[in-house]
Amino acid sequence: MILRTILPPVRNEAPPSPIVPVTRPEYVSSWGTSTTSGQRVSPESAKTISTAYRCGNILSDDIASLPFQVFIKGNRSIKQVDPDPKLRNTAYLLEMQPNRWMTPFIFKKTIVLWMIYYGNAYVWQPTGKYREWFILDADKTQPGFDDSGNSAFKTRFPDGSEQIIPGVEVLHLMINSTDGLSGKSVLAYARETMGRQLGAHDTQNRIHSQGLNPTAALYVDGELNEEARKKLKESYINAIRGSSNSGGVAIFDSKVTKFETITMTPSDAQFLETIQATDAEIANFYGLPLHKLNMGKQSYESNEAQQLDYLNTTLNPYLVQWEQGARLKWLTEKEQVTTYLRFIREALMRTDAKTRSTYLKDQILSGQMTPNEARQINDMSAFEGGDAYYIPANMARVSADGTLIMGVGISTAPVKEEQP
Repeated sequence: MILRTILPPVRNEAPPSPIVPVTRPEYVSSWGTSTTSGQRVSPESAKTISTAYRCGNILSDDIASLPFQVFIKGNRSIKQVDPDPKLRNTAYLLEMQPNRWMTPFIFKKTIVLWMIYYGNAYVWQPTGKYREWFILDADKTQPGFDDSGNSAFKTRFPDGSEQIIPGVEVLHLMINSTDGLSGKSVLAYARETMGRQLGAHDTQNRIHSQGLNPTAALYVDGELNEEARKKLKESYINAIRGSSNSGGVAIFDSKVTKFETITMTPSDAQFLETIQATDAEIANFYGLPLHKLNMGKQSYESNEAQQLDYLNTTLNPYLVQWEQGARLKWLTEKEQVTTYLRFIREALMRTDAKTRSTYLKDQILSGQMTPNEARQINDMSAFEGGDAYYIPANMARVSADGTLIMGVGISTAPVKEEQP
């Protein structure tokens, strides 16, 4: 790992004394945490559960797919900030290259995955002329305070070295926080549910490894010593183990007087029902609607409503805190007055061509969008005269004294953009 070698050395302005650590909620280590099912649940073992893996991937992919852009507000205008590769401004880092290794998609996805599996994500912007953002390992970073009461973060790099980083350089994102200082992962709450799922899959795998043959009790004539018992047991297991031996025949000598099955099949144990019910529980912990996992009832007509609900209830808590935190950490105090960052949520609401066309038409005819702005959304070139705003000719404006002023259907000039 070359991250540590290219970063600036420890600076004198870093807190001179060890930070006072925040008392962090319990998080799931890489070794995992035991559950009542006997299964250890860690970020990696959780990913072996298809539902948990898909939930994490869908959430991180959906957020990473949303454009993250910078805007400047004027008195009567809002203008998007263009990326500047020479200045490496915030717009450039967000839309082009956050650091020398990552694309914006990978950068955003990685941050969300840290939040989901560890409850926290840390993005470091070191001081220096070459501006870029590094993602710190959440399981090796400790939030706290210096002796002046300012936030600081102690992190350990892959080479084993440690550094205390001033809080002004770190964007800290978190989920499930109970104190506002540190987050708690989804796994911390869902470990018992995931443990049951891992246990169910483990049991199911054991049954399949036996060729779906039942557990059995063998009765023998006389007494057998430990070695003889072991050989008899191995003979039965070897005869039926594996899918290739399903339905096979086990042959024993005359000492076996009775063979009694202890019936335990997947349907009798309701494994499928258990797994499906647990899948729904896991999806609930992630806040993911079942239709995103191709489960439950869904219809084509309700897709847009479901997407809107998913955006408002699941994604927005991630997006809003990122927008607010980034405004404070990635913009100067002067910029914060007129500049803000925004995820383009409309990108999630991509619909069929007919619905999309109707939406853009309504936006144009209500004066909210010019034809050229609509064409830009569809990646089409602007045309001469396409910057006019249109409203229906029969619309009127109500004056302060309540009289109606009949308006003109076309505004031939766009609103003049003012410099902030």
